[in-house]
Amino acid sequence: MTTRALTDRLADRSTPVRSAAVPPTLAHRVLSLLAVVALFQGLPTLLRDEAVSRVYLSVGFGLLYGALLVLALLVVVARDDRGIRRLDALVLVAAVARLGLQTAYATGTRVPVYHDDEAALVTMAARALVAGGHVYGVHFTDTQRLFHVGMTPLMNGGTADTFGYPPLSVLLTAPFTAHGPLPAPAWLPVTGLWCLGALVAAAVLMFRLLPAPLRPGATVLLFAMSWTFLYARDGYPVFLTLPFLVVVLADWSRIGAGGRLGREGVVSACCLGVADAAHQLAWFLTVFLLVGVVLLRRGEFGRLRPAIEVTARYAALAAGVFLLLNLPFAMIDRRAWLHGVLSVLTQHAAPQGLGPVDISLWLTSGSGALGLYSTAAAAALLATLVALVLWPARLGPALALLPWPSFFLSTRSTETYFVLLAPLWLVGTACNERALFATAWAWRPAPLRRRAVRLALPPLLAVPALVLLLTAALTPSPLRLAATASRPHGRHTTRLTGLDRITATVRNTGTAPLTPAFAVSVSAWPDTGWRIVSGPAAVPPHGSAVYVLRRVGAPLAPNPAGRTLLTILTDRPMTVTNATLRLSPG
Repeated sequence: MTTRALTDRLADRSTPVRSAAVPPTLAHRVLSLLAVVALFQGLPTLLRDEAVSRVYLSVGFGLLYGALLVLALLVVVARDDRGIRRLDALVLVAAVARLGLQTAYATGTRVPVYHDDEAALVTMAARALVAGGHVYGVHFTDTQRLFHVGMTPLMNGGTADTFGYPPLSVLLTAPFTAHGPLPAPAWLPVTGLWCLGALVAAAVLMFRLLPAPLRPGATVLLFAMSWTFLYARDGYPVFLTLPFLVVVLADWSRIGAGGRLGREGVVSACCLGVADAAHQLAWFLTVFLLVGVVLLRRGEFGRLRPAIEVTARYAALAAGVFLLLNLPFAMIDRRAWLHGVLSVLTQHAAPQGLGPVDISLWLTSGSGALGLYSTAAAAALLATLVALVLWPARLGPALALLPWPSFFLSTRSTETYFVLLAPLWLVGTACNERALFATAWAWRPAPLRRRAVRLALPPLLAVPALVLLLTAALTPSPLRLAATASRPHGRHTTRLTGLDRITATVRNTGTAPLTPAFAVSVSAWPDTGWRIVSGPAAVPPHGSAVYVLRRVGAPLAPNPAGRTLLTILTDRPMTVTNATLRLSPG
């Protein structure tokens, strides 16, 4: 080797080699920019609302607005991948700051503590726990008066005034109640703050677990959707499941790989148990998750028994954590505990939703088989589970989303079953390699080995739910209704300015007595503030009855642009009957 060559070799070793900067992909840059733009939502309104009353909030919103403008510019001009990753982290920090400012904006002595009944019932249950009383099976009748919130109406005319969730939200809220060791001011939404904290924790976990180009998705899904803040601020307990389910769904396809749970599997099982102790929606995901693990491990091991064994260990650990959190309540409230944690699933709440149930609520005169909507949802859920067993390679990557479309068919198909859990859809999709599902075991009995049968099977699985759905929509209500609305006393105009008295003639064409509960609908939110001042408790079979209803409180303004409906609900059987209100002459 010549002296020149040796010198060149030593120079190459002593001089550090700088790696070329890797520019971010266009998709990553666009998603990062979308995360910044999404955070502008509502900021001008919030800034102007506080321009006089709470100037410090207005200044905070203004600084945040300017910071987002700078971040948007930096995202567009970022030269390398490392730089845009740092900007993604800064955007997440800005999103958390925005959440804090929104929380301060929506909290105070002049702001209602809560706007819905979920967190109000959690608070009442937490107070009962601290006072040494019962949590489950207790009717918290003062909830509406103390918190000025509407309660969930039931088919029998009552309201859901018992605590009907697993106890994690109560355990977290109890130390900060009026009698707790760290009492908070009465105007502070403690349960809502826990839910907002869970949002932040879920965002941080998603940011660490997602692939770098998809991390801005955590900011968009958890902080940029207006309804997310509203539900979390009002303390909807499902948010407490999010950080735990993020851990569970990230890389869930490797649970039990090699026949061992390992540290990751143990942590995942514990998180699943905590999530199940927070909200019932986690239960449905748990069933699909356990089935998915069995199918993946069966494909790995080639035998069913070891797959079931490792899945059983995972399930037992999750169940142990769930029971540990529930044990004090199971001992104190006994049977009421089990009935309480199941009540959301078993109670006959008044119909409300965005799905097929609207056919019976708004498009027809009602339904005589209202409960079949929920039965159709259960049939669709079971069909989806069977489909997962039959086609795990295709449906396994969508496991985080699979349980929820079935709820679209139920009598209470509200958006809380869909959009609030959307962050989990991203985690389940992006954090599990699709190649792992190719080896999942698919159940193939002899008839299913024929291609024609496999092609016909998906519509066949949907048939039970479709039949139940059509039966619910097409079964007429046994009640016939004619209703007249009266103007408030002292009004001499011919225009209906408010409803305070309704006369309803009800005829029962069925063979069973029906006990009616009345509501007036001027929008998708029926008004239940009516009491029966005249009329029998039940309408006899093949009989008729006349009811006089009075408005509780101020007269109700009718729908100025459309129909105003009088709705009758009955519980056993579950029926709904609608009729347009007529204005009485003079």
